[in-house]
This record gives sequence, structure tokens and C-alpha cells, in this order.
Amino acid sequence: MPVSLRSGRGTGRPWGHDRVGGRDAAGRDALNQDGVARREGTSKSSAFVQAAAVSLPPWPRSRARLESFAISEPTSLVGHALFVLFVIALDLASVGAAFTLPALLRYAPGALFGAAASQSGSITLALAVLLWVAFLSAREAYAPAVLVSVGDQALRIASVAIPAWVLTHLIAFVTKTAIPFESRLAAGLSLPAVFLALWATRLGLVRPLASRVYPRLSRGSVLVIGDSERTQALADEIHDRDARARDVVTIPLSGTAVADLTSCIAANGVGEVIIEPSGSGLDSVLDLAFAALDERAEVRVLSSRFRLLGVSSSENADMPVLRFRRADLTGPEGVLRRAIDLVGASVGLVLLVPLLFAIAVAVRCSSPGPALFRQERVGHRGRRFTMLKFRTMTDGNDPAMHREYLRSYIREGAPALVAEDGTRIYKLAQDPRVTPIGRWLRALSLDELPQLWNVVRGEMSLVGPRPCLPYEWDLYRPWQRRRLDVKPGCTGLWQVTARSRVSFEDMVILDLHYAHHGSVASDLWLIAQTVPAMLRGRGGY
Repeated sequence: MPVSLRSGRGTGRPWGHDRVGGRDAAGRDALNQDGVARREGTSKSSAFVQAAAVSLPPWPRSRARLESFAISEPTSLVGHALFVLFVIALDLASVGAAFTLPALLRYAPGALFGAAASQSGSITLALAVLLWVAFLSAREAYAPAVLVSVGDQALRIASVAIPAWVLTHLIAFVTKTAIPFESRLAAGLSLPAVFLALWATRLGLVRPLASRVYPRLSRGSVLVIGDSERTQALADEIHDRDARARDVVTIPLSGTAVADLTSCIAANGVGEVIIEPSGSGLDSVLDLAFAALDERAEVRVLSSRFRLLGVSSSENADMPVLRFRRADLTGPEGVLRRAIDLVGASVGLVLLVPLLFAIAVAVRCSSPGPALFRQERVGHRGRRFTMLKFRTMTDGNDPAMHREYLRSYIREGAPALVAEDGTRIYKLAQDPRVTPIGRWLRALSLDELPQLWNVVRGEMSLVGPRPCLPYEWDLYRPWQRRRLDVKPGCTGLWQVTARSRVSFEDMVILDLHYAHHGSVASDLWLIAQTVPAMLRGRGGY
């Protein structure tokens, strides 16, 4: 029976909108005649009753709520890009003022202008601009969810200001820019000035504007989906702790279809969706999560299934959480990542020329066939490209064995092979097609080095989920394909932390965690961890 979200009997207030005119737990939680999951009275220990079939039309708002604001359509990508450019300009103006105003206590304006116009001053200024934008971007300071939050913006500024300030002075030292950096007074006052200027600009100007640019994220309702008592407790916790006074609505998970959820989000201006699966299968839960994400809502899934991630919800510290975010709604992170990829891959190819040549000779001498192996792979959002590797198998081998293993691994959950030391291996460890030199190259991941050329070409990134084979892609369920919503990489979270020692679903969860939690800073950390992981050689087969 279709379910309509309407006012509870005798409450006089819309279900789920208990912020209007004060908290109304009875109005939100009572069970209505249509079968919507609610609780009678205000008791938090009452059972949460689910509907057999759920249809989610727009729920009503009070006149006061409608007059206070109107949740408009999500901001366009062009509007987002223009606003981010505006925020970048404000950040740079704030940092510039924080360095200039203290310097005026020691230097005349003409001396400061002359220093900035000099060759060394211009270089320092240009590098400092790139430095501050890169540091703020690396900490996701231009993501919409951060721009509308007081706490998140303050945290990003606090983590960026000191290292960026120190490196700015180091740049001035290297370029021999004396004014105003040689003044201890100007240098000492500029650090607190940077904090104050950035915080004042971000919290006093950027956040109020962001609440208008991203109305759903700032003021849109919070939709909590689940069938258990934990769902109601979670909704109560969010309601009590939310500084933005957003409406909190709970609906059952069972019976909620993807089409109903997407229309509900669009019609009601939902800004955040939180799913508490309570043991439900990953397929249906993550299909709902990605449907909500595609409707431009922030999404979190809380489940013990994500224990391997080690990231907990702020509302439930004991419950691991997987957060979802749109990769196209970021700041200059994409440009920064591409710059790191180009520089890192190009430098790597030049420095590794002797090793690459030696490996190529060893492969050619060990077995007949070319040194390089070219293979079609599926990359970013399903795009096909030719990936390069050093050949580790006999030339012209039959892939039927590997194809059959992938089918059992992905679709049937094939059990792990247990090694002598007790390690669980989820990979075709005893593959007769692998050559002796190929087995050594795989153990150390040296066969992957030619993929640096794929990085230069823009088909791969230094960090990201591994690209998959076309017949592997065909086996993926819809939510599993979302691991390649970001560009595939040479190394990544799965390769560094787990490699071949986790199940397929766990591997996808790790990739999703990287795709939706990763930042430029975490990319650099994963790159630093890659060499030790390669030298250990664990999990390479």
C-alpha cells in the first residue's frame, strides 16, 4: 500500500518537521493510518514499525517554514565553479592582508610595493599563491559540504595555516625576498593575522553566501532511512546535535524503491541522506545510496560491514560510516591532482630508465614474446583504454582460467586460499601461465611501472582504484561499478593496506572509501607508503 507522509493525528504538525514551532517527537514518530513508520507518543524505546510498500510523495511544510526559505534546485556545476573561484580570491586576499597589515608597522607602503614588484618578490608572490590554494584544496576547503559548515571550515584553516605560513617564509628565504619577511615583528604578527583573517572571511562572509549557493546542503532536510530502533535513536541524535536546525525525517528501508527515493529528494529539497541498513544486503543499500548521491544529496551509510575502514560516525562512535560525495563538486583539487600526476609520473619515468631497461631485457630473455604487455582495461566511468605492463605470462596464453576465477570471486564469493602462514589470499595464486621472472615482478609490483606512461597520457592517476578487465566489468553490479567514478591509479588504498588479502566486496568498499574520502593530502601519504608495500612483496601473485 502506498505511503503518504502527512501530519500525525492530533499533533497539528507535519511529520518529520519537528523544528517548526518546537520539537514534536510524537508528530514525527507516531504510526499513521497509511502505515508510515512512526512511534506513538514520545517514548524512544517504542518499536519502529515498517511499511510493506513505500511511496514517498512530497511531505508538507508549515507556512512559517516555507516563508523562511525555499529549497531551490541544486547549484549548477558552472555556478559551483564560479563560487569556488570567488572563495579562492577571498582566501588569497585574506592571506595577503594578513601579511601586509603587520608589515606596515615596519615598512612604508612604497617599500612593500617595490618588494612585490621586484623579480624575487614576484616569484615569491606567485609561489605563495599556488602554495596556499594547494594546501587549502588538499584539505577539501572548497568542497560544498565544508563551505556551509562552521566547524569544518575552522578545522581546515587550523590544519593548513601553520605549515603554509612556514613554507611561505621558506620560499621568501630561498628567493632572497627580504621585505617584509626579514622583520621579526611583521613575521610574528602575520601568523595570528592569517588565522583571524581567514576565519573572519570564511565564517563571516563565505559561509552565509554558501548557504544561499548550496541551499539543500545548508538548510535541506536530513532523511534517515532504516528499519531498526537504532534508526530512531540516530535521528534523535542528529536532531539534538544539528547546529543548522534542519528537519529530520525517518522512513523505513524495506519497501523504499530507488525511483521513490530520488523523487522524494528532488521534491522535498533533501540535503543529506543517512542509511542505517541493520543487516540488509549491500546491493540494495548501496543502490539507494548512489541514487541519492546522483540527486546531489550528501550521503552516509552506517554499518558494521565497514569495520575495515576504521572511520566512525560522529553521531554513533561505535558504528563505521562510509561517506559519499560527488567528485565533480570540488574545488581546484582536480587540477592539483593532475599536476602531481604529470610531475610525479614524468620524473619517475626519467629516474627509472635504467631499471625499466633492465626489466625489459630480463623479460625478453626469460621467455619468447615482447617485453611490454598491452591490454584493454576499463577506467574512469567505464571508458576503455590500453594499459601497459611488463609481460609476466607466457605470450598468447588463454585467459579462460582467469575469467572463470573472476566469476567465482565476484559473483559467487569464492573462499580464500589459505597460505602456509595462515594468510588468506583472494587471487589466482597458482597460475601456470606466469613465468618465473613474472612471478618475481608481480611480487614486487615492478610489472606495473610502465603504467606511469598511462598516467602521463591522462588515462590513469598515480593514486586510485585499479582498472578492471572488460569481462570483469560485465560481472560488476551497479554499485560495484561506482568504484571507478574516479580515475584508476597505479597505487591506492587497497594496494597499500590489503592487496590480495580481502574479499572482492571488501576491495570494492576500500575503493569506494578512497573515491569518496580521499584528498590530495591522502594521495601523497599513499604514494609514500607504496614503496615499502612493494618491497614487502606481500599479496602480489
